[in-house]
Amino acid sequence: MVPNDMHPSSIQDGKMHHEGEKFHSARGTGAISKNLPLSEVNRHCIPEDCWVALNGKVYDLSEFMDRHPGGPTTILAWAGKDASKFFNEIHKGVKIDSYLRPESYLGDLGVDESLMSEEFWHTLREARIVEVREEIDRVLSQTADNFHKADSIPRLLQDKKTDPQLKTKLQRLETQKRAALDSEDYVKAMDVKKEIERILADQAHAHLHDVPLDIPNVSGGIPLSEVARHNKPHDCWIAINKTVYDLTDFLLHHPEQRNSILAWAGRDASPMYDKIPGRFPSKQWMDFFMRSEWKMGDVGTEPPKDPAMEQLKQLHDELRRLEGPSKEDIEAAKTAVKVPGKTDAPTLSEESRFPKLAEISAGKELPFFTRAEVAKHTTADEPYMIIHNRVYNLKPLIGSHPGGDDILLTKAGTDATKDFEVFEHSEKARVQRDRDMLVGQLVPGENTDWSAEATVAQVVGEEISEVGRYMKYKVTDVAVAAVGWYIYKTLQNTKPLSQFTYSRALRHLHLIM
Repeated sequence: MVPNDMHPSSIQDGKMHHEGEKFHSARGTGAISKNLPLSEVNRHCIPEDCWVALNGKVYDLSEFMDRHPGGPTTILAWAGKDASKFFNEIHKGVKIDSYLRPESYLGDLGVDESLMSEEFWHTLREARIVEVREEIDRVLSQTADNFHKADSIPRLLQDKKTDPQLKTKLQRLETQKRAALDSEDYVKAMDVKKEIERILADQAHAHLHDVPLDIPNVSGGIPLSEVARHNKPHDCWIAINKTVYDLTDFLLHHPEQRNSILAWAGRDASPMYDKIPGRFPSKQWMDFFMRSEWKMGDVGTEPPKDPAMEQLKQLHDELRRLEGPSKEDIEAAKTAVKVPGKTDAPTLSEESRFPKLAEISAGKELPFFTRAEVAKHTTADEPYMIIHNRVYNLKPLIGSHPGGDDILLTKAGTDATKDFEVFEHSEKARVQRDRDMLVGQLVPGENTDWSAEATVAQVVGEEISEVGRYMKYKVTDVAVAAVGWYIYKTLQNTKPLSQFTYSRALRHLHLIM
């Protein structure tokens, strides 16, 4: 929600007004202050409309979700919530803004109660909805078309006029695409994308939308608006020095560089050119990695746009943000999403779910480690970690882990099985892990049973321990309060010292010192 002082709004003669407060017209929440209450964030909790609060700021992560190095499911699990604690544990020191487009930042979290209440904020939102609808009707009345067509899949899925059967098909395919991205199967994700385009190109649906399906003729250059459409790991275009490159194939074979490249997917990375020698995008990197077949064409000028249609597009985007997803969409999303946390323990042993792992360790005599021995290996030179009762030396992963080195080093020396399963690593990643980093196994007496029956008991036990920890903190608070109250009452009832007693006390102190 980027403030714009040029469009204040007030309630006066049927319009919005509030003494002592200056309101701003902003993306999606026009006529409302630049801060967002958590109750508003809570409403935007579906894949096409995914808001997340991080360290006092609110972001729309709908666009970023598919290119998140940890996969879209992790972000979707925190849709409509404050994920600050979870984010800081996983990505300590990471600046999320460097990976997002500027328009992803919506505003600060929390309404200033001295200026307006949370209830009044929502009153303003409802009033702005009425204003935007009236403005849409006014613009439509002045254009040849009597309705506005969605020009992207997220907009099509949020459009209330979309055919329910078409919407169901697209949602099913989008779910398959997210599952493929979670498992880093970018070939499968690309196949799903092609299937979506095939459905939209069908004559039964083609007239219902304006979603671009074909790559435009590049003879006149590729506009940056077209580059922006290709912003996913399975479809990654980047502009560098007035040239557009398709780096999709590079991402498939160089997972260690996905973070730096996906940060610029669908964008012009020229401002960062040669800022860090040897890293993307730099001359050294281009000379070493770039291939001629990845060049798509030169950056071209933007095609002319109909001002009325652009205004309609902005108004519809604002209306979607103000209204948020329907209750039906929210309920459907809630039943399909799980939040990482206490109940995310794997329900089957790893080898039962991924049979190829047994082939890696077959015939090997792995040395035994105790948990105490593993706990000693916490440095970057020898970071050990326990996953599914096996011990791994993560040093080969330092510098190339898609989630960053901090997440590895903070968990070094510990049993990270649950954290590992939260991110649903693919079988390919697990096989590579066992092949390159497996150094031993836990002594049998310290193994954890990850079978389905044992997992239930472990989760229940963890719930109890959380309750116990909470009660311990509360008892401590009560004890501190009781001591404070006792001291206060004691000082109130203490009689003042006489002048004689006070003088004798000073003399004794003088002799002692």
